[in-house]
Amino acid sequence: MGLWSPSPPMPARFVIYTRQSVDTLKDLSSCEAQFAVCKDFARANGERDEDWIGVRFDDQGWSGASLARPAMAKLRDAIRDGRVQRLYAVALDRLSRSMRDVVALLGELDAAGVELRLVHQPEVATGAEGRFLRHILGSFAQFEHELIAARLADTRQYLKKRGRRLAGPPPYGYDADRKTKQLVPNKKEARRPQAIFEMAATGELPTAIARQINRRGWRTKRRFSRRSGRVIGGGKWTARQVIDVLRNPVCTGGFADKGKVRPGGHAAIVDSEIFIDAQANLDARRTTASRRRTRHDFPLRGKVVCPGCGRAMSTYTVSRALGPQARAVYRYYRCRSTAGGRQPCPGRQYPAYELEKFVVEVLQDPTTWHNLTAEGSAPPDGTLVGHALAAAWTAIDIPSRHRLLPKIVGRVAFSRASSRVAITFTPGLLDVVSGHKSAT
Repeated sequence: MGLWSPSPPMPARFVIYTRQSVDTLKDLSSCEAQFAVCKDFARANGERDEDWIGVRFDDQGWSGASLARPAMAKLRDAIRDGRVQRLYAVALDRLSRSMRDVVALLGELDAAGVELRLVHQPEVATGAEGRFLRHILGSFAQFEHELIAARLADTRQYLKKRGRRLAGPPPYGYDADRKTKQLVPNKKEARRPQAIFEMAATGELPTAIARQINRRGWRTKRRFSRRSGRVIGGGKWTARQVIDVLRNPVCTGGFADKGKVRPGGHAAIVDSEIFIDAQANLDARRTTASRRRTRHDFPLRGKVVCPGCGRAMSTYTVSRALGPQARAVYRYYRCRSTAGGRQPCPGRQYPAYELEKFVVEVLQDPTTWHNLTAEGSAPPDGTLVGHALAAAWTAIDIPSRHRLLPKIVGRVAFSRASSRVAITFTPGLLDVVSGHKSAT
């Protein structure tokens, strides 16, 4: 957990940064121990006791492999804002264990005029010797980057030639050997992919396949996600997950590689003939579906903001049969977002027709145009201008209004506190409407 004390409004004379990879207070290298050492070192360098407010940046339980850490991000913001004059740390590796990141961070300190003081490496911090050492570190960082890239390329080529697995979680039906990391059939799952491919080869749709295997009690593969730190999977199958299994040649003993299939060194658990038949049925279904697919109009696509997570809401349609040859399509703006590395949104949705109708009616109100043109001070004829522009908008036919909405609406945001809708229009609103009126 990263801890950070807010900096005072005036520039702090100094700040102290600490980092510990393991979230524990029992280690001698804990953030508390580092802070105490830096505090004594700062006092020995003449720092005053009255300046101990807002000087602490702690990243406890965060790796030094990158600069993506909460307290480090706050520290870099404070440096860019000019609120730091001197930075104390125990050693250079507390700032980062990546030489490339160290060089980048030292460059930021130089640009902001911040003096770096390291308790265990005072020669790196300041003066001509420090700058010379930074250049050496920069050369080593570049060399290290190129060397690692070359070694990774050689390793990948070596593994490919020998039919070995490169990376990623093991697919359904397989496990990764603990020693070799190569694929071995899972005793419980190994026979199931063959059944899935057989159903697909006979023409079963992925939705029907998912329904059948869910009834049998089969669950998706459980695996640990390093990014989220949680175990994911182990739930019910969806049509999309079934397609992912059917499209992966790994079950036939090969690996997908740049649009082709390279031989693998693991055992096949699906017959190659069945795999080919399943691909043919999937390809035929995709061609048929693409001809029937209809793109529904969402004039506010990407502009409606979710009140729960603050991210743009996506579009969603539901189709229901009204009779043998009639269907009703219901359009919604909804949020199921997982973007930005944050927790998934619990989910909200709004009927698209009602929302779009509301925006159109707002533009039909002369007060809206009066407020947009007045800019805080109402001219003598402001009311007449508002009525004229509202009338111009109302005179535009409905299809044209929908085509103009994406150009004139910048943002539609809901407020959970006041239960209101805030609409932001683009700067070129008047030009777009006036231009359309002239064209017609």
